[in-house]
Amino acid sequence: MAEGNYEDFIGYCAEDIKWINVGGIIFNGKTEILKYISSSYNDISFTTEDHITEKDIVVEFGEIIFEKKSEAKKGSYCDIWKFKNGLIIQVKSFII
Repeated sequence: MAEGNYEDFIGYCAEDIKWINVGGIIFNGKTEILKYISSSYNDISFTTEDHITEKDIVVEFGEIIFEKKSEAKKGSYCDIWKFKNGLIIQVKSFII
């Protein structure tokens, strides 16, 4: 996703995927999620600091940078990825 290959990313998702932005909007299904990431992720960069894997769950955390106009705002993120049959079925995203 970091390279803007959103269509490729969606190929790794289950049809009924759920994307939860904690404290924000919940997106359901590939179509909603593709529309969301295509419009929201162009001015954002991520640096993964580490991840933890346990069975069908991956917890990823690191730094996120939002770039609007000529201003950059840094924050931290933690995403919890759930998989089933090799596909992403849920993403729960915390950003501070």
